[in-house]
Amino acid sequence: MLLLFNKTKISGLNPSTIVFSVFFILGLYFLYQIRDILVLLFLAFIIMVALRPISKKFQQYLRMSVPMSIFLSYVLLICIIITFIAVLVPPLLGQLSGLISLINLPGLQGQISEFKFTVTELGELAGRVGTSVGAIFSVIGTTFSSIFTFFTLLVLSYFLLAEREQLPQKLSWIIKTPEQKHKLTKLLDMVEEQLGGWVRGELILMLIIGILTFIGLTALGVPYALPLAILAGLLEIVPNIGPTIAAVPAIAIAFLSNGWVAAVAVLILNLVVQQLENNLLVPKVMKASANVNPLASIIAILVGLKLGGVMGALLGVPLYIVARTVYFTYFYEHRL
Repeated sequence: MLLLFNKTKISGLNPSTIVFSVFFILGLYFLYQIRDILVLLFLAFIIMVALRPISKKFQQYLRMSVPMSIFLSYVLLICIIITFIAVLVPPLLGQLSGLISLINLPGLQGQISEFKFTVTELGELAGRVGTSVGAIFSVIGTTFSSIFTFFTLLVLSYFLLAEREQLPQKLSWIIKTPEQKHKLTKLLDMVEEQLGGWVRGELILMLIIGILTFIGLTALGVPYALPLAILAGLLEIVPNIGPTIAAVPAIAIAFLSNGWVAAVAVLILNLVVQQLENNLLVPKVMKASANVNPLASIIAILVGLKLGGVMGALLGVPLYIVARTVYFTYFYEHRL
């Protein structure tokens, strides 16, 4: 044993370094094994930072208790989701039927015309339409595959909301000095401000772009305006590239249905919407949010897509915001 220790010392390696390296590798392996739980926790954290300002407004102006304000925030969120689904899904399915007929995908017209709201048929339809749509439904099915997972997400975000003020004290096992406690509190505040602002800002931008696109396409007489507008709103999450991709099917459908003049009109509409977005909407909506460089957003989305599929792409920018905030709080400021 002494000989081994001496050889280790001679080779420049300390036994404590070897032990630390082994435990570090085991820790990384453990985190990899519970990656699904970590994703669920991060989703709950995103919900917490998005809903906390609403909950605080209820406490401030309606004099509600913390549990009641959180409950009312959840009720408001669920009502918005239900209203969104009830208003958009029926006409969306009808327009999707016509859109599929326009592009003449064989075997789908009969399926759409006899469509019923069952999960099995929805999955079969997604598989027929294409791998991209199937991937979206796969993400939704994987993330919210069971009622238990959904309620677990709600419960986690509820406790994060309820104990947000005491969260630095809850993490006291990693705090050794008052300075570390101050840094941790500052880090949580910065992450909440930037990540929550980015989530709320992106949702507002997606909604505005979707509405503007729907109004513009409807005014130009382009068919299937609703699915095209929803696509434009969803792709708003990808800066610069997303709006360009969303414009391609709109221009193609305008050309197939109404000719070159309609296609050029839709192209001009998309250019106007993009200029309005870049010069007015983004500065106004995102001014209090995280200032994420478009190139950094695209890289984060691509890296997330490579490492974690569609879910990784969705979480790429939020993870980048958190990592950037941690770096700024614990390394950049200290170096300055």
